Amino acid sequence: GFYRSTFTDGEGRERVIATTQFESTDARRAFPCWDEPRHKATFQVTIVAPEALAVISNTRVAHEEKTGGGLKAVTFETTPKMSTYLVAFVVGELEKISGRTKDGVELNFWARPGKAEQCRFALEVTEKVLAFYDQYFGIPYGSVLGVLNQLAIPDFSFGAMENWGCITYREIRLLVSDASSEVMRQDAAETIAHELAHQWFGDLLTCRDWSHAWLNEGFATYFEALFNEFNQGADEFHWEMYTNADIYFEEDKNHYRRPIVTRTYKFPSDLFDRHLYEKGSLVLHMLRYQLGDGQFWKAIHTYVADNKGKTVETGDLLAAVQKATGRNLAKFFEQWVFKAGHPEYKVRYWWDAAKKEAVVRVLQTQSVGGETGLFSLPVKFAFSTAKGEETFTETVEKKSHLFRFKLSSEPTGVLFDPHYWILKRTDFPKPEAMWIRQLTRPGHMMNRVEAAWALGRIGGEAATRALEQALPKETFWFVQGEIAQALAQIRTPAAVEALLAAHRLVQHPKARRAIIAALGDARDERARERLRATAAEEPSYFAENAAWRALARTGDSGVVSDLRKNLKRVSWNGVLASGALEAMASLRPPELIDVLKRHTAWGQPQGVRQTAVRLLAQVGEGREDVRKHLVGLLEDRYLLVQMAAVRALNQIGDERSIPALKKLQEGPRDTRLKRNAEEAVEKLKKGIEEEKKEGKK
Repeated sequence: GFYRSTFTDGEGRERVIATTQFESTDARRAFPCWDEPRHKATFQVTIVAPEALAVISNTRVAHEEKTGGGLKAVTFETTPKMSTYLVAFVVGELEKISGRTKDGVELNFWARPGKAEQCRFALEVTEKVLAFYDQYFGIPYGSVLGVLNQLAIPDFSFGAMENWGCITYREIRLLVSDASSEVMRQDAAETIAHELAHQWFGDLLTCRDWSHAWLNEGFATYFEALFNEFNQGADEFHWEMYTNADIYFEEDKNHYRRPIVTRTYKFPSDLFDRHLYEKGSLVLHMLRYQLGDGQFWKAIHTYVADNKGKTVETGDLLAAVQKATGRNLAKFFEQWVFKAGHPEYKVRYWWDAAKKEAVVRVLQTQSVGGETGLFSLPVKFAFSTAKGEETFTETVEKKSHLFRFKLSSEPTGVLFDPHYWILKRTDFPKPEAMWIRQLTRPGHMMNRVEAAWALGRIGGEAATRALEQALPKETFWFVQGEIAQALAQIRTPAAVEALLAAHRLVQHPKARRAIIAALGDARDERARERLRATAAEEPSYFAENAAWRALARTGDSGVVSDLRKNLKRVSWNGVLASGALEAMASLRPPELIDVLKRHTAWGQPQGVRQTAVRLLAQVGEGREDVRKHLVGLLEDRYLLVQMAAVRALNQIGDERSIPALKKLQEGPRDTRLKRNAEEAVEKLKKGIEEEKKEGKK
């Protein structure tokens, strides 16, 4: 619960910032309390610290006095009633910049000396986010707290923490310099929007117990995306929701499936997973679909107004929806929150010319049983005809449905859930001509993405031509990137030519990264020549890294000398050094292991250290020196490097690491570290048992 973060000052001396982090159950380590979210109380915090250091907490300073011996006692105003895990204080050598919102909220941004000015962008974003949330949530932030402190903490082992009025961030998530790319600026804006949403959902309203923590995290994740839509446009919002779904699907498929609300866990932190954050956000998105925008926001206003200052569980949200809209959505919450999984649809279409009807067969193909059943949802069907778009809504709730739609003419396009409201997997093959038309269809960007995927699989002259023509006309970077990947999949000379042309035309750095990666997959000498040129002149760190990695994948060992230079170049969070290590891991020069070990050392940027640990697991299997090096990192000073070492030892799969991993499960360690170590031990033991069984056979 109490952490030290360090940085080196201008004279080479190590400085310490002391930071609290009490979520989920570590407040009890700092002061006696009932340390559960349902126990809310007011707090008055007094900190005794050296006079020269800044002291920050949840509220304004009420009183400060010198106590002798170079110390001072700083007492803060009494907080609103809040849960123990939200109490926070930070002490260290910090400087600040300040501002005020239009309604008078004091905004303070704190960072280590020389870095505070890099919070200017965060100040601008915070003013915009608070204005957005004040409008949509119904209770202005300033009506509850008059101050908001946000702190950039070096080596903070969490991305950020929403302590009420005193938000702590890992430094790289908050600071933005003039040289920062739009990628870094957007990452900072999204992180700030997430933590500020928590000032309402998590702080003003707090989950009654951790089983309902999606009411904190799912809400913050969704409203972060809604602010992104307001700030960056609909395509960015749709991309974020697609990404949330993809992240959840990966956990559901490859790790485990669970209801969002469950009481089955060892540590509360076990629940802070992709079901809680990403799936939770998508459930709110589907709730908005069911209610419509007007009733959705009416329900949110009712939920906030009726429960401000209280603790909540999912039933309180359900009650607010019913009170605001008159609709009982108990069935919706039962299938999406209290049960597990998601629908998987098999959709087939054909045209009945005699009856002038579009016929659509819809099957639910997910495995039904246990906590996953058949889903009941209203689904839209959209048909492109000579008359325009004709849409219908049907309830899909059975194992199999056969729908017939009377149309003015045979459709040239068919869409199932055209606005992607539903969290689902869909198998829906279509004729090539339909995919080509869909590739440039206005509306939800995922319709165009799915068309690009399909045409990449089909290949051939018509598909290549359609992708080539669509790429420079496409306006959204993600769709551009997916079209590029589809062309790379085709790999014909015409497809490579289209990629080379697009590389010269497309400007967005994220799209350029995708095009560069696609050129590396093309396995063409013209593409390699372009990659060599762009690696030297690309203005985006991330796109430059993509070029070096692409060249390395082609086996171009001539780039190793350039990669060695990149290891020494200074860049945000060591992005260039991390990219150089990844590219070197593809080429595997003789010095690779030694280079990776050196870059795990304290003093390297933490992102670089974690990359080096991950790559050691990839290239060091069977090497005892690598295993011992990773075991040593289990006791590193930085939690995220420890966790990376646990994952690496798990991947290497050597049972001799079990005693060291077991040691991590003892004592007052971070519960995330304990859980990861426990899972690694279980996996290693399982591997031993499987080897024994194979031996007996």
